[in-house]
Amino acid sequence: MTSKAIINQLLEDTLYKRLLNENIYLGGDEKLKKENTKVIHSQPTDSLLKPMMHRSDNFFAEQSLLMVSNETLGYMSDEKIIDTILKTDFKDLPQKPRWADGSGLSRYNLFTPQDFVAILSKMKNEFGMERIKVIFPTGGEGTISNYYKADSGFIYAKTGTLSGVVAFSGYLYTRKGKLLIFSTLINNHQANAADIRRTIEKFIQGVRNKY
Repeated sequence: MTSKAIINQLLEDTLYKRLLNENIYLGGDEKLKKENTKVIHSQPTDSLLKPMMHRSDNFFAEQSLLMVSNETLGYMSDEKIIDTILKTDFKDLPQKPRWADGSGLSRYNLFTPQDFVAILSKMKNEFGMERIKVIFPTGGEGTISNYYKADSGFIYAKTGTLSGVVAFSGYLYTRKGKLLIFSTLINNHQANAADIRRTIEKFIQGVRNKY
C-alpha cells in the first residue's frame, strides 16, 4: 500500500464527511468527485510577480509558466502552454520568437527587442502603469540596485543576463514627462557584464534627458 493510500485510509473515518461537505480534495480518493472540488488561491498574483522580478528568480518564472499551463490547459506542460500563448496572446508579435522554457535560461530562447517592446506595450494597456510600478524594480532596487539611482521612480525595467548577453527592457519617464517603452540587447560581447550595464545606463539616461 502506498503512503498516499495509507494517509487517505487513516483520514477517511474522521475527516471524510467534513472534506466532502467543504469540497476539499486530497487526491487518490474516487469518492470525492471532481465536480465537488474547488480551488483555493493562497496568494495574490502580484505577491509572486514582484519578488520574481526583483530577484530575477528563474525558478519562480518556470513554476509560474507551469501554473499558467495547469490553469489554462488543465495540466502542466511548458511546450503546450508556450505553443498556446504564441497562437493567442502573442500571435501578433512583430517577429515570431523561439521560446523554449519559462525560466529564460535556455540559449534556445530568441526574442527580439521589438518583440519585448510589443509585449511591454500590451502589459501597459492591459494592466496599467500603477500595477507595473509595483511589480517592476526601479532605480536602486532589485537587479538594478546599483544602477539608475538618480532615476529612481522614473524607470521601471527588467534585466536579462547570460554569458555574452546583456538585455534590459522596460519603461522610462523622460524629463519632459513622456513615457517611453524601450528594449536594449547586447549580444556576443566578451566584456565585463557590469561595464556593459554601465554603458546601457549612460545611453538610457541620455535618452531621458533628451526627450
